[in-house]
Amino acid sequence: MEFDETTGRAFLQLPEGVALPEADDLAHDARAVLLHTVNLRRDAAESGVQVSPIWENLDGQAALRAMVVPKPLEARHFEGKGMVALKDPNALTLIADAATILAEQPAAAAQVLARTASLFIHEEAPIRPLGLPYKGHYKLLTLVMSDFLRKFGAGFDDNEWLASIGVLDAFHDPAIDPPVERIKASVAEKTQRMVAEETAWEAAFAGTSAG
Repeated sequence: MEFDETTGRAFLQLPEGVALPEADDLAHDARAVLLHTVNLRRDAAESGVQVSPIWENLDGQAALRAMVVPKPLEARHFEGKGMVALKDPNALTLIADAATILAEQPAAAAQVLARTASLFIHEEAPIRPLGLPYKGHYKLLTLVMSDFLRKFGAGFDDNEWLASIGVLDAFHDPAIDPPVERIKASVAEKTQRMVAEETAWEAAFAGTSAG
């Protein structure tokens, strides 16, 4: 699907004119959302329910959907190398900075985050409010965070992840970072491998479910 600014904003549930918090406050939101989601996942797991990591707007309330995804995909998100990377205090700041840039270009943001969204958001799945007001940046922020976890779980590094979402230019330092062309070549290779893994997991899961 191709997005323009209007459809991109709708996809991201990003109100026109919304002002994102300062980077430190946005990183704080990311940390709070992550902890809340991880706790909800742990509680839901006791009843066999998988919980999407994407926070959505449901009548002005923050809400989460149930999801049904292959266990390796869920584990890559919630237990993989991405979660380890988030222990670095600079990681959430990087996520916040990237989200701030993407908020200014909703069409491009929707385009680069659509695949990650499709893994975790199934429109037919039940959705329930969390008892918290929805902030205009929640879906964008949680999509960016989930994209980070997905790709770091698949072996991306900082520069490769930034390149994959189209914001590398804002962070790249030619004096210390590899050349942009080399980074983009590595992104292409790792993306191909990651998508092949995800596709295989989904195919196997669909076969098991059908059986």
